[in-house]
Amino acid sequence: MTAPEPREEKLFLPDPEPEPIVVKVRAVCGGLAGLFAAAVIWLKLGGAGPIATVLLFIGAPVLTAYGAVRYGDAFWERWIRGGS
Repeated sequence: MTAPEPREEKLFLPDPEPEPIVVKVRAVCGGLAGLFAAAVIWLKLGGAGPIATVLLFIGAPVLTAYGAVRYGDAFWERWIRGGS
């Protein structure tokens, strides 16, 4: 029995042009993940001032949606691994 081939790391290389529906699904899923992450961060901070809250709840979904659309599966792999 031979060892499996090592997987080539392609994290954070843009995906080739995906279909339009794939872009929309990635954007929605990324945005929802960003909202969830923002809520967790906000709760861990014990609430925040109004400006910080607005920036957090707008910035996190926008950044995660961008990452999901641009990098696709590599983004989610990195998210699940915890950035390692």
